[in-house]
Amino acid sequence: MNRHGGYHGDLNVVDYSININPIGVTNNIKQIIKESIDNICRYPDIDGKTAKEAISTKYNIDMDNIMMGNGASELIYLFARAIRPKKVLIIEPTFNEYRRAFQLVGSNIEDYILDYKEDFQCNLDKFERKMSSFKPDVVVLCNPNNPTGKFIELDEIKQLMDIISNENSFLFIDESFIEFTRKESIINKLESNNIFSLRSMTKYYAIPGLRIGYGISNKRVIDKMEKYKEPWTMNTFALNIVPKIINDTYFDNKVIDWVKCEREYLYKNLININNLTVYNTYSNFFLCKLNYFSGNMLNLKLLKKNMYVRVCDNFKSLDESFIRIAIKDHSDNEKLIKGLNDLL
Repeated sequence: MNRHGGYHGDLNVVDYSININPIGVTNNIKQIIKESIDNICRYPDIDGKTAKEAISTKYNIDMDNIMMGNGASELIYLFARAIRPKKVLIIEPTFNEYRRAFQLVGSNIEDYILDYKEDFQCNLDKFERKMSSFKPDVVVLCNPNNPTGKFIELDEIKQLMDIISNENSFLFIDESFIEFTRKESIINKLESNNIFSLRSMTKYYAIPGLRIGYGISNKRVIDKMEKYKEPWTMNTFALNIVPKIINDTYFDNKVIDWVKCEREYLYKNLININNLTVYNTYSNFFLCKLNYFSGNMLNLKLLKKNMYVRVCDNFKSLDESFIRIAIKDHSDNEKLIKGLNDLL
């Protein structure tokens, strides 16, 4: 099992490695859970029909093109198990569960590395040459990317998709953090049968304990995944919540204000800290590079101040000089800025 860098010690430690929306669980969600208590003596809907209907209506997508999952992670492994591609190209550095999922089904995996010296930007010419030489069955892209926070706009995604289609390949795109960007999703924007879009409700709605994810693709891919999917992987609480929260505009507006304000505040202050290189982000976290410290050394000092950051040494092409900092509420962001200034 992969470990993802969270702090598992003193609960008084502010864990900046966990990139969950600090606004927290809404009263709306809590109320739905209370109302669903009496239903736990019954089996949940085996294919998540009610949740699918809500997603179908929101994005104007046929229900046959939607797959519900117990978090996005379940769908990563399910996709790999169902499709079993011979060759997979992963755009790195990125979330390491993709690699593990495809390794488990025996895929030959190669990487297209985004260089930190080039601000982790995708070079289309280099990418095209890699595609031409490797000829993968599946290309994996996280957008916005974890841990870099970089986002590829729709126009450039279309160019990437042209390259991918020219090699008769398939795009697996993880858009789990896209709600934080207020950018256009690939959903309903590209007329292609060669895309699987993965979405997560965990980070944005601050419900990692409930595990809600969904995927959108063509019916052929969804049907194939259905054959490999275990029954009843989603619980009653999760399925009942989806229709209520997916159109919660009050919550959306609250998050927009928080993200805009705190992301700008944190970036403005992080770039003024000595011995720290900060990569601007479209998501709810920042990737940073330490000039003279290692992330592990920094954490030893931060823990004395009841703080902890994510060390990125288990991301492909990164080492322990890279750290990821999640955006928290304002008081915690102030606390981190002061702590880093004192230490660096």
